[in-house]
Amino acid sequence: MRFTRRLIRFAAAALAAGASFGANAQGSAQNLAFSTLGQGTAWYVYGATIAELLRKTLPPGSNVDVKPFSGGVGNAKLVSKNETPLGLSFTVTNRWALQGQEAYDAKLENLRGLVGGLDAYYLIAMGTQKLNAASLKDIKDRKLPVRLYTLPVGSLGEFGAKQLLKEYGISYDDIKAWGGTITHQGYKVIVDAFKDGRADLLIAVITPKHPSITEIATFGQVKFLNLEAERVKGLEALGYKGETMPAGTIAGVAQTVNTVGFPTVLITNAALPEPVAYTITKTVLDNKDALVRGHAGLAAFDPATSGRLDNVGIPLHPGAERAYREKGWLK
Repeated sequence: MRFTRRLIRFAAAALAAGASFGANAQGSAQNLAFSTLGQGTAWYVYGATIAELLRKTLPPGSNVDVKPFSGGVGNAKLVSKNETPLGLSFTVTNRWALQGQEAYDAKLENLRGLVGGLDAYYLIAMGTQKLNAASLKDIKDRKLPVRLYTLPVGSLGEFGAKQLLKEYGISYDDIKAWGGTITHQGYKVIVDAFKDGRADLLIAVITPKHPSITEIATFGQVKFLNLEAERVKGLEALGYKGETMPAGTIAGVAQTVNTVGFPTVLITNAALPEPVAYTITKTVLDNKDALVRGHAGLAAFDPATSGRLDNVGIPLHPGAERAYREKGWLK
């Protein structure tokens, strides 16, 4: 009888340990590099917020090192090579990476999704009132010598800028030929350039309440340039989605904007252990309130729909699939 009781206690302890492993990825400590974007960007704040949550749920001694690079295009490459096992990306760039199209000259078939639909992003062109341009078409027709700013090369903001300009038949070389300039910098430099009157046009990808864009809008007279229906159609052929950015998306800008959009996705690669992927996914799904406290741009996050292919763009990691199935959100 005593042996039976000991056996029952042992079995119960083993079951509890197994449950703990499944819920918290107990095992060896994890040291995960996490590629985002430069400091001062929404993605860097997203990364810091998610990392803080993961440090509490991953195995003891684990760390998540948030890297201030390299953006919506470059991060998929880093994650595919396992240089950073975690990264932030976009649905549109995920599709390109999986197929080896647009910004990618080879298929990155080992990419896997963890959580999609984290927010709402828009590709925008924002000009100063002094520029007095109604659209990018107006800039081309008048061959205006604009001082264009984008984020650094490797970000979707910069790659999207080239794609958007191409839709209008404009290249960087054209702008330089008209007497303009092209500058690729982080938001701190961009904000100062607009404040000091050294910038005319910004093409970027932004999320609602974006702090740097809000700062530019607050201290300078700027307006967003609408994209004509034909230009939206052309960008949709590249994988973007036609969107109308609501008035007030950026404080101080009371206009709706016709443009294209896409959400942010938390990605990894096929090599990430299944229990770790499960814990990361479950942690994000269970902590929307904490995410929104970290950055208001995450208010659009709907955990129940975040595993859908249209919100991820690539196959889910098996560990992520388990987290969604347990909640009844994946069939």
